[in-house]
Amino acid sequence: MKTIIKIKQNKFKNIFFWLVIMVILLILAFMFKMINQAINGTNEWKEIFESQVNLVNRTDHSWFANGKITSSFFTGPIGSKSFSEFNLLYSVNGGYIFLLPIFWDLLINWVLIVAIAFILCFIIYEFFKDNKILKIKSISNQQDEIKKSNNVNGKARKINSKKDSKISEVSATMFISKMEEKYEKELNEDQVEFKKDKKLSISERSKIDGSDKISEKRYELQKYSNKLRSVAIEKNLSKKLQEVNLRDLTKRELITYMKKVKNEIAN
Repeated sequence: MKTIIKIKQNKFKNIFFWLVIMVILLILAFMFKMINQAINGTNEWKEIFESQVNLVNRTDHSWFANGKITSSFFTGPIGSKSFSEFNLLYSVNGGYIFLLPIFWDLLINWVLIVAIAFILCFIIYEFFKDNKILKIKSISNQQDEIKKSNNVNGKARKINSKKDSKISEVSATMFISKMEEKYEKELNEDQVEFKKDKKLSISERSKIDGSDKISEKRYELQKYSNKLRSVAIEKNLSKKLQEVNLRDLTKRELITYMKKVKNEIAN
């Protein structure tokens, strides 16, 4: 749990850090755009722009405020078109001039776009990377819980096996005789064959064969069944009685099994 909390804290710390960097980049972009307008937003540059056929209709005249900062500082001298304006060399009065106002605005725009794209990709990468670690940790924790559960079940089985070894054949035989007498009516109703339908689960068969009417706990019935199966193996009774998986039997099937063992011993 502490590991998961630590990973989440680091994730949000990294994301917050890169968001702060993004804000700083935006502020710097605003500042450089203001500087570009303050230095290059002169009347001389305005006249040059207006003299060019390709620029006159795209020029933002409010940007050329002769050194003043206006609200159009962010859009640039030709607005959003500066993103794709790569033709910066124009013929003026028989010579050539490089359009610095557009160049600086173009450079600032693309540096900002690339930087923000990189930051967003890094944030997404951090987010999914941390989630993957959390998923691995979660799976690891589940495996640890399964191991602990298996260890507990293993210890419980050892304890039960020790208890089963203390049960004598006589007490097991007496127990099944008691069960036969107690549930004589239930056992005689629609006798269930020992060979069960593999398609049905224990709970489904229990509802059908009347196991819900048997008040004894299942572990108690299986305890005596384990003993009688040991007796069946020792006395080399029929293979069916030796190789049965008692965990797959309902309460009624366990009693029926014990009854079969008792009858075969008697014979």
